[in-house]
Amino acid sequence: MSGLCSGRENLKAVILAAGEGHRCRPLTQTRPKVMLPLANMPFMEHVVRALVDNGIDEIVAVVGYQKERVMDYFEDGVKFGARITYVFQEERLGTAHALRRAQEHIDDQFLVVNGDNILDSRAVGDLLSADGDYVILGALREHAGDYGVLVVDGDVVKQIHEKPGRACAGIVNTGAYKMMPDIFEEIPRTPISERGGYDITQTLCQMMERGVKIRTVVTKAIWGDAAFAWDLLAANSIAAGLMKSEIHGEIEDGVVIRGQVSLGEGSLIRSGSYIIGPVLIGEGCDIGPNVTILPSTTIGDSVRVGSFTEIRNSILMRGSRIGSMSVISDSVIGEDCCLGDMCLIEAGSSLAEVEGEFYRAEFGAVMGDSVVAGSRVLMMPCSVVGSSAKIGSGVTIRGSVERGSRVV
Repeated sequence: MSGLCSGRENLKAVILAAGEGHRCRPLTQTRPKVMLPLANMPFMEHVVRALVDNGIDEIVAVVGYQKERVMDYFEDGVKFGARITYVFQEERLGTAHALRRAQEHIDDQFLVVNGDNILDSRAVGDLLSADGDYVILGALREHAGDYGVLVVDGDVVKQIHEKPGRACAGIVNTGAYKMMPDIFEEIPRTPISERGGYDITQTLCQMMERGVKIRTVVTKAIWGDAAFAWDLLAANSIAAGLMKSEIHGEIEDGVVIRGQVSLGEGSLIRSGSYIIGPVLIGEGCDIGPNVTILPSTTIGDSVRVGSFTEIRNSILMRGSRIGSMSVISDSVIGEDCCLGDMCLIEAGSSLAEVEGEFYRAEFGAVMGDSVVAGSRVLMMPCSVVGSSAKIGSGVTIRGSVERGSRVV
């Protein structure tokens, strides 16, 4: 274990991994958001690796929604260089409520990080090296309206505006903190938020009102969130850029590869294919012949891509099948989907509906798991298709398709 920050080996971290991530539906209908893949690793694995790189190997993971899926993957943490202890939040009652589940395992200063954000080792290092008992990791963003925005004086936080909603630039709260154990004395006094839960930001605000100094350190390192399903594309692009080129599969003659490309064991790229990285292809995949894969694309294990298909800036999750002569643009395709020949997913700007509200977005399509589409299907920009939907041949999709629906 290299450890970027010496003397930090005894510091513990709490990973909040209990949230369902509703705005990432339809992808969270069948799995927790922390297990959605970025660069072929779950969100939470990126977080664990960033902690371990900084010498933090004692981790308390607060799990809830589909906790078995998280626990089966990470087990005791040994294969990741960590020791993971699990505690349970059976009801989704906010981040402060989740943090309190870890109280009995904390006896000294500790870190708190969200399991459904992506951050690199340098971001964790910035938080560790910052002075103060209480520190919030901040990041500068041009569009901060969907995040908690920090109002600061120097490095001291004066206010936290939770998701102002209006267009603004500023220092956003990344959801990563350095804290002391006395936070657990304050949590029971936390008022319930407008969203119906008990949030860490509310706890910190009432501490500031009592005169507790809370600092911030603004990182220039990598941090990303996926508030909405289409945000996975930007987060995946960040994660893909961090990966190294590793070729473990077979590449036939006549394949052209440019840039950073990773190919897993048992995978085959057939002749005539053209790939520009960063691109990650998992294990047991069959690509081509004559397939074009363009930057910021991640393909999971056991995926089949038919001949003369083009994929750009997209995520294809494990077990999916894409037919021949298809074009997949700026899209997220869930596990075990099957798209027929000549499917076209157009990317562009439109309104996307999430939980009854409409948001301006720019992407191709987001599909849940086990979607089946026939041949010659056209999906217009910002299409959202729920898990297990079935779409007939020759159909044009606009807007949202509910989970389990049949479209003919």
